[in-house]
Amino acid sequence: MSALVHLAKDHIQRIAEGGQFVIVNAMDRFIGFFAWDVKLNATWLKMTLIVFAVGYEITAIAAMVLASVKGVFTERSFTMSFVTMTGAMCIVIWLSLAAFRRDLTGTVKFLQHRQCTIHRQSAARKALMDRVNRYLWLFYLQNIAQVFFWINLLRNCSPLAVFELSLLDSVNVLLYPLAMTLMSLMFIHTIMIVSTLLSALSLEFYWLGQEFEQVFAQCNTFAATARKRYWDGLKRRIDTCVIEHQRLLGQISTLRNNLKLYLLLNLVADFSLITFAGCQMVISSEGDQHLYSILAALTACLNMLNFGGLCDLLKIQVHAIKFRLYSSQWTDYLRPVSGPLYPRCRRIRSSILIVMTRAEHELRISCGSVYDMSLTTCWAVLQFSYSVFTLLLSFFENEPRDQ
Repeated sequence: MSALVHLAKDHIQRIAEGGQFVIVNAMDRFIGFFAWDVKLNATWLKMTLIVFAVGYEITAIAAMVLASVKGVFTERSFTMSFVTMTGAMCIVIWLSLAAFRRDLTGTVKFLQHRQCTIHRQSAARKALMDRVNRYLWLFYLQNIAQVFFWINLLRNCSPLAVFELSLLDSVNVLLYPLAMTLMSLMFIHTIMIVSTLLSALSLEFYWLGQEFEQVFAQCNTFAATARKRYWDGLKRRIDTCVIEHQRLLGQISTLRNNLKLYLLLNLVADFSLITFAGCQMVISSEGDQHLYSILAALTACLNMLNFGGLCDLLKIQVHAIKFRLYSSQWTDYLRPVSGPLYPRCRRIRSSILIVMTRAEHELRISCGSVYDMSLTTCWAVLQFSYSVFTLLLSFFENEPRDQ
């Protein structure tokens, strides 16, 4: 028993030391799109699982088309179409992010390198990263729990039952849970990638702001401003911060362009899931379906609000660079000097002013260049979902009267 406890502690310790990207790296081995080394057996397993999930979903769509042609849609068929639509959204969203895997791989490597070589050397930064990592784990487990409810509560709602083949029904007892699990993990993998990247970049700008604020911490006396060594050290520190600021802005620019389509599809998926889950809860007469509908709607709300909150947090940290620089009291320390030191003072003042001017521009992380991803947008989507839900609800309530 003690050996098992020791093994569990070692495993937990390795997970904790893996940093923020431990979840992303673990899922990528089985359902991700970063690593495609065909020399590894895990890559072939991953390709097999992805092809199986996509093939099953295509077969499910064909089954729903057949049901539509036959005109056999019932209450159960509504649930089948709901399951099929959700699975298709998972695959489409996975593909929308996989199309930019090269840029995303570069961003992940960039952030991992900084976390391992720079931030983990500081106890305060390591503690903050661990705190964010615990949040990501809770968010991940919350989404994973949804998979088990999806499989268990909807086990009799496979679209392949439309074909009415006994052999297919028997095989589908094993195929359906596997396919639903894989499609769910594909979607969860993309959620974890984006959440981890947004949170990691927010931390980077938070720590960079602290460096800007403390850049004059070594300037204990104003008499030092007359020394060349003072200006050389100050210029090195400020140049390092400015270069890091430019690199981080470049990473955000790349990430922002890569997430336009993904965030738009996520808004559409969350809106659809919330709306139709509410309708399913109303028109379904089975208690299990009610439970799944409630959980599906809550999970969609949490995922959408998570993205909106992280995007708002990143915007705040990028804009806070200006106030961090102002808090450093740079105008007091960068007093004009004469003689050969004047050009250095002027270049340092220019660098700081450029950074402050750049920080004034609002960061826009858009959804398909249509909406800004924020909590305000998420709230608007929730309001619109409720409006559409009430409209569909009135339609279902009035339909028997018309007959």
